Amino acid sequence: MTSKLIIAHLSHDLQQKKSFVTFLWSDDMTKRLGLEVPYGTSIEDIEAEARRAIAVFTDELNASELLPLA
Repeated sequence: MTSKLIIAHLSHDLQQKKSFVTFLWSDDMTKRLGLEVPYGTSIEDIEAEARRAIAVFTDELNASELLPLA
């Protein structure tokens, strides 16, 4: 069964002018992921912005070098 990500939360930090989306995994609600989205993202735009945030995060992870714990 394919796991699904649920967009669980959208928050706006007015002081820092940042917005964040929180995801939960449908098959394991203890797994969470929080990513930044453009400041002021609306409910109407959250799915598209959440997908963009995941794509950026994926690219960043794929370009990262994994180092062993020293």
